[in-house]
Amino acid sequence: MQKKYRLGGRRTFSYVYAKGSRASGRYMTVVYCPARRGMRIGVVAGKKVGKSVVRNKVRRRMKEIARRFIPYIENGYNYILVASALSSKASFAELISDMSAALTKAGKLSDKEKAELAARGK
Repeated sequence: MQKKYRLGGRRTFSYVYAKGSRASGRYMTVVYCPARRGMRIGVVAGKKVGKSVVRNKVRRRMKEIARRFIPYIENGYNYILVASALSSKASFAELISDMSAALTKAGKLSDKEKAELAARGK
């Protein structure tokens, strides 16, 4: 993911968690709130997901899916993608459809079908 789309800093994450709205899927939760500048995305995988190797794998997968979804996600919001414990068992395709469903539930995904096709590389 490009640097301009990365959400960083403890204060920013805390603010999004405190003020943001949530939409959940089976493998992840999307926390979002209005941003001052553009769109930024952060990915979090806690210890319930697994050991460090597994957490990092899940984070890498979620970041890649989010990178492919960027053109279809509503601008002007900060997003945090929180991996659930089940996400370590999910395939890449399942994570794609779950992220798509969670963002659609939140009303932040413009075209679900095109986004899923782009994420699958088709």
